[in-house]
Amino acid sequence: MSHASHGHPCRQRLCSRATANPWRPVRTPARTPRGGMTTGRCAASPLAGHRTPGDVHRLAQQMAEVLVGRRAPEVLRDHVTVPVREELRRLRGTVDCAMAPRLTRVFHQPLGAGGMEASAVIACDSRTRVFAFRLRREGDRWVCTRLETDRTG
Repeated sequence: MSHASHGHPCRQRLCSRATANPWRPVRTPARTPRGGMTTGRCAASPLAGHRTPGDVHRLAQQMAEVLVGRRAPEVLRDHVTVPVREELRRLRGTVDCAMAPRLTRVFHQPLGAGGMEASAVIACDSRTRVFAFRLRREGDRWVCTRLETDRTG
């Protein structure tokens, strides 16, 4: 039986596409481990360096909970500077959200040694809100040094 009868785009009887597994993902630079294909598992994900660190994501979630009024700013005292804590007090509850806030995305960008800038997108009911913050590394924790939201309060 020829491939043409099954709707195969190649009209030749045998071709390289006919023997390939059609359900196998296409090799792209993002999916191909460094050094080509390997038989074992890849030692590290090619996107491992692009993922927002877990503690930064957690801090963004906690800040979102303050913005919707479900968490007190004082809980974050070890992770925010005094001006940021005052800003969080002022903005507490200004984001309308009937349910607990859910972060749909957290983006980050390194700012030299020991610094980072991040932004988070909050899905609340039918609206989407966003806030951005700067962090610096102090010992084993991140401390938020600046906060900006899409709401002036």
